Amino acid sequence: MRYYARVEGKEYECVLEGTNGALSIVVDGKRFPVDLRHIPRSHAWSVLVDGRSYEFTVHENEEQLELSGGAGVFHVAVEDARTHAARAQTSAGRGPQGPRLLKAVMPGIVREVMAVPGAAVEKGQALLILEAMKMQNEVRAGEAGTIRAVFVRKGDTVEKGARLLEIECE
Repeated sequence: MRYYARVEGKEYECVLEGTNGALSIVVDGKRFPVDLRHIPRSHAWSVLVDGRSYEFTVHENEEQLELSGGAGVFHVAVEDARTHAARAQTSAGRGPQGPRLLKAVMPGIVREVMAVPGAAVEKGQALLILEAMKMQNEVRAGEAGTIRAVFVRKGDTVEKGARLLEIECE
């Protein structure tokens, strides 16, 4: 499972992998074997990461987790891949009038293209559907405007960062 964690303003891409009963986490491309245990009847956890032992308590609110332990207190916001992609798409390219280039936030397959060059679009309008990790994600207009160009077609495979379309914002 892919997650994105923001710790003290820095973002990390994290992938949890479990094979043959063993758990590992890949953080920004570096793999760490992990043994994670909840301490019963408490908010405390014990974790063994890459041979080093840590204990911490977890308190959560609506927006983030607060982890406290020997290394201090850390505030961590965690998003799954779909939520992260949606947030990134809606926040990309904001600013005054002008063209906005929408790019793929993850690799995937274009399943549907609703955008047509020259068409007017409203903020939040679905422009295309990108399937990634067996989930279909709608790419929506971050602002109202006119479609300048569509760079993909239904069935195209795109890499992260690929140009999808361009909108001339009002």
